[in-house]
Amino acid sequence: MKKAIFFDRDGVLNVNKQHVNKPEQLMLYDGVKEALKKAFDVGYEVFVVTNQGGIELGHLTHEKLKEIHDCLEEQLIGYCKIREIVYCPDFKKPSKFRKPEPGMILYLIEKYNIDFKNSWMVGDMETDITAGISVGCKTAKVGKLDPRANINEMALESRLKNRKVDLEAIVEKIIEIG
Repeated sequence: MKKAIFFDRDGVLNVNKQHVNKPEQLMLYDGVKEALKKAFDVGYEVFVVTNQGGIELGHLTHEKLKEIHDCLEEQLIGYCKIREIVYCPDFKKPSKFRKPEPGMILYLIEKYNIDFKNSWMVGDMETDITAGISVGCKTAKVGKLDPRANINEMALESRLKNRKVDLEAIVEKIIEIG
């Protein structure tokens, strides 16, 4: 069985000041490429699980989202390969895939034979942490503290304070913990 890190997208990998509805709006935080490379290089499968309710709301199409995700993968060439990006297009419609529901993570665990007990969910929202906990993953929280998370970015002494998000510090701690 393989171990994995499931990353939320907006607010974790990329700047989330406004909704990302076009590829040119996707701006990765400093250190994200290096963080994903570190995870990939030590054997973690890298996945992205992201709520994209803008599709249901009509702000975004499936085709435009594919362009955005293609842009993300292009920016990571030479650093890592994302195994798969899974998204939930629902916003108001009930869905077992929209976080905090664990459907996206469960789908990937089953499809890729992932060892969930040795895997991680990294997110910036309580819904991300809830989804990870509900499948038995360890969790890491970006931004505001969540006492349920195994790692809280803001509590890491190694965190670079000049970064809005220090994903490198989180991944280094994940590697240390295992």
